[in-house]
Amino acid sequence: MTDDSLYKSQDEKILLEADSGLFDRSRQKSSRSKADLFELLLAVELNRYYKLPYLDLEVEIKKLISKIMNFKDGLVRIEEQKNRVKSLLPFLVKELDKLIITDGKPIEVRWIGRKWQANKTLSDINIKFLSGNNIGVSTKSTRSGKGTQKNIGLKELKRYLGLNIDKELVDMKNKIISKVAIQNKKLKTIAKKGMTFIKNNKYKFPIIQKIGKKFGIPLQQLAVKESVKLFNKLTPNKKKAFINFILGVRNEEFLLNAFVSGEQIHIYWNISLSTLVSDNLKAINEGDRGYHIVSNDKKIIRIHVNFTNGIGISAFCERAFL
Repeated sequence: MTDDSLYKSQDEKILLEADSGLFDRSRQKSSRSKADLFELLLAVELNRYYKLPYLDLEVEIKKLISKIMNFKDGLVRIEEQKNRVKSLLPFLVKELDKLIITDGKPIEVRWIGRKWQANKTLSDINIKFLSGNNIGVSTKSTRSGKGTQKNIGLKELKRYLGLNIDKELVDMKNKIISKVAIQNKKLKTIAKKGMTFIKNNKYKFPIIQKIGKKFGIPLQQLAVKESVKLFNKLTPNKKKAFINFILGVRNEEFLLNAFVSGEQIHIYWNISLSTLVSDNLKAINEGDRGYHIVSNDKKIIRIHVNFTNGIGISAFCERAFL
């Protein structure tokens, strides 16, 4: 029996299921906005502590708060991030103050924001000291766990692993477009405009997500198997290069990790992670969605094979977790 609700638009569902909350617009992901808010609030507090200007950051904060308030739990999320910044700040400045002895006081605290991708950095905040030395601060705010260490795009996966699934991605994309197009007139119009438009309508028409999973999950499974096989074929030096890329050890020896996980505070320098990397590295398949990288029989990195924002209908990536 066909589930007619799959073909209804979001607006139609809201009218039919006004009290259920199942299709509330707040379901749209606000994670990136909340992460940005946490980073911005922390950057402001660091600037205040070191008596540096921060008015431009407050403008960004006001914009973000306005955006987050559109979500159902917006006020709760805002207060949550503010409280986490207060918890983290004393531990972070204690570590930074140690550098003043050799590098002088910070003269600039700059929020990297979404420029991290263009700048090829793991830093969320950059701090410049009187000596001219710079350090990056990678920061996260999670309810549990350490959050994503790194999103690895297909370009990097080709470079480090040799993973090439271009043909399979094109085949998957064509199947999804064809399948969406035959559902009804509305979806046929959407399909004609291509994958970006299909993805942008996934909340309005959940059938899109169902179709994406149908054709995306087999590709996920293939990518897991190929990634494991390719990693295990790499030379020891190339295996280390991939791990160091994930950890940020090679290019960012002066990267400080500072994050809040629930009520726990974690502060450590990235260079310390190099001790995790041994000569005995291998990948182990952990099921259809991911694999682990093992060092001397100890799991050090979990990699989730994924799509950035919807299985099958958004960019392919692999997400690394410590």
